Amino acid sequence: MFLFAIAAATLTASCYSSDYNRTVTANVALLSDMSDKLLDYCRRDFRLDGRPISSEEMGEFYYSFNKASAFSSSTPREVSRESHRDLIKMLNAYERFVHAADAYRLGGKQDPAMLASLTSQHDQVRLLAGKVIEDLRNEKR
Repeated sequence: MFLFAIAAATLTASCYSSDYNRTVTANVALLSDMSDKLLDYCRRDFRLDGRPISSEEMGEFYYSFNKASAFSSSTPREVSRESHRDLIKMLNAYERFVHAADAYRLGGKQDPAMLASLTSQHDQVRLLAGKVIEDLRNEKR
């Protein structure tokens, strides 16, 4: 019976870890895709089919952040993992990018220097996304 309990605990832990890996991967993919979409909006002066992007449409970027952030907050056992620490860094970079892009949208005027800064922020999100995925691979070893 004792061996059964140990086997069950090990299986549960591996399922939890597997679920963590899948969910982190999904969140990283979501934020990476949303970051790409937001950079496209920035480059198009927040116009889609000739009309301006609305505040309501910007909500999808904030929702994606809130979803991923809620997940990261619900994984206290994982805080010591490199992937979790880098996920937090990615979340912070993504949040800064979204807020800066939204401020740029609300400013209503083109600014090449600001666009360059936003592009750099996007690139940082993508770099951190790659780091999180690399971390997950390394943690499996």
